[in-house]
Amino acid sequence: MQTTKKIFLLLLTFTSITVNGQNHFWGVKSGVNYTNITAKNAFGDEDFRTGLIVGITYDYFFRKHFSIGADVVYNQRGSMPNIIYDDNSGSPTGQKGIFKLNYDYVTVPLKVGYNYGTTFYRFANIGLTPSILVDAKTFIPSIVPAETVLPAEIHNVKNRVNQFDIGGFVEIGGGYKFQNRLWGFLSFSYQHSLTTFTNLDYFANIQARHYGISVNLGLKYALSGE
Repeated sequence: MQTTKKIFLLLLTFTSITVNGQNHFWGVKSGVNYTNITAKNAFGDEDFRTGLIVGITYDYFFRKHFSIGADVVYNQRGSMPNIIYDDNSGSPTGQKGIFKLNYDYVTVPLKVGYNYGTTFYRFANIGLTPSILVDAKTFIPSIVPAETVLPAEIHNVKNRVNQFDIGGFVEIGGGYKFQNRLWGFLSFSYQHSLTTFTNLDYFANIQARHYGISVNLGLKYALSGE
């Protein structure tokens, strides 16, 4: 709970600088993440995890086309390695098992952007993504057929994974102004972690980072008309 409070205090501090301005937009957004990890072949032949992203957005237009902002989002990342078992594991040589490495965060994207257009508008943002880990689990599949069947397992690894992550992102998108105050938008973003989520207690000697793309739909509302 303390980490969540710190994140909301950070957002309130960020917005309080210009709280009496005219062009403030609050909104909501939701979408999907397609994420993977950079440590190729360290966990196996990795596939992308499809995860949820949902949260609130804030933008302040300090010039006609330029904005700064911050979001608070629940952000699911991870990977799905295909690991080949051998005879020592009780599985026929060459049999594959699909693992799930799930890492869920509360993320506060801090962004600067350029916006252009009237009824139909376009925008581009760039920024940083500080994140706090809220859940981390490893899903190990059952292995059959085998001389000894290995049951499926779920391991909670939250206390072993690095608790803080920071990355960079770029975002492009567009939308439609239903009214001066109500805007809809669709965005695509690419994010790459600058820090690793592995450490000496969790996959030592592997420097693994998150990366992936997000697709979001949202609505935002201006506190004052144009």
